[in-house]
Amino acid sequence: MTDFQRDDRARTARELARARADGRLTEVEYEQRIHLVASADSYAELAALTADLPGDDVPAGPERRSKRRMYALFLAVFSVNFLVWAIISASLGEALHPWWVWLLFWGILLIVIP
Repeated sequence: MTDFQRDDRARTARELARARADGRLTEVEYEQRIHLVASADSYAELAALTADLPGDDVPAGPERRSKRRMYALFLAVFSVNFLVWAIISASLGEALHPWWVWLLFWGILLIVIP
C-alpha cells in the first residue's frame, strides 16, 4: 500500500470520526464504515463511504448568509442615521430628537427572529 493510499484511507477515517462526533453517524454505522475503509480497493469505494456526509467546505446556508447581510445592512443604516443626526445636532448647537433610536427595534427583531 502506498503512502497516497494510506493517506486517503486516513482522511476518510477522520471524516467518519468527525461525522460520528457531530452525531451524523451512529456508533454502528461508524463501525461498519470503518471496516469498509480498511477493505476498500478503489478511491470510488472510499468516496462512497463519505458521499452522504457534509464536508468541511460546505458553504453557509442561504439563511445564514441572509442573516449576515441583514446585520450588515442594519449597521450601515443605523450608522448613517446616527452620523446625520450628530452632524445636524452639532451644527445647530443642540441635540435634536434622536430619531435613530427607532432603528433599534429593527435590530432587536433581527436578533429575536430566527
